[in-house]
Amino acid sequence: MEVGPLAVSCYIVEHVSTRKAVVIDPGDDGEAILGEIGRLGLEVDKILLTHGHFDHVGAVGLLRKKSGAKVHLHPDDVERMKTARRQGLMFGLLIPNTPSPDVLVGEGDRVPFADREFRVSHTPGHTPGCVSYIMESEKMAFVGDLIFAGSIGRTDLPGGDYDALIRAVREKIFVLPDDTVLFPGHGPATTVGGEKRSNPFFTGGG
Repeated sequence: MEVGPLAVSCYIVEHVSTRKAVVIDPGDDGEAILGEIGRLGLEVDKILLTHGHFDHVGAVGLLRKKSGAKVHLHPDDVERMKTARRQGLMFGLLIPNTPSPDVLVGEGDRVPFADREFRVSHTPGHTPGCVSYIMESEKMAFVGDLIFAGSIGRTDLPGGDYDALIRAVREKIFVLPDDTVLFPGHGPATTVGGEKRSNPFFTGGG
């Protein structure tokens, strides 16, 4: 579901048999996210953050308070998340204060989810602490603002690094099976194979 004025893609990943859910990047509109979770009859098990920018963390406090779910974030973006309110004000947006993460995640960590798991891949470039959450059993990867359908994340913001981002995509994402579905932080889903073939930043046109 899209949330907030910057249309962030917040993902609710459902485990059908247990009715548990993982919420990825609850950027804003916390009441709407909670409403959708209630409508689906789910219980929030974990909150996973791909990075600490304000538009991806604005509803973390409310979801954590209402669900008790633990918040996961890479240590290199902890300070960035702490400044989410100030980041939002720079764009003329009022963002609630965000809590500190409960669980720090890094390269190769496994985040259990019922009988499945997410593998954490450190994919910096958009921010130093960007991570992707990869569910290999389902051929899904939640990549935040690393790569979009036909584009890539911004690297002109503080902490951005174009070369690191390109390297992360090539070494961490493009090594996944071509039919792996990529769920980005903005815009439509895409696939590894599709981006290899047509993303101009990797085909010489970017």
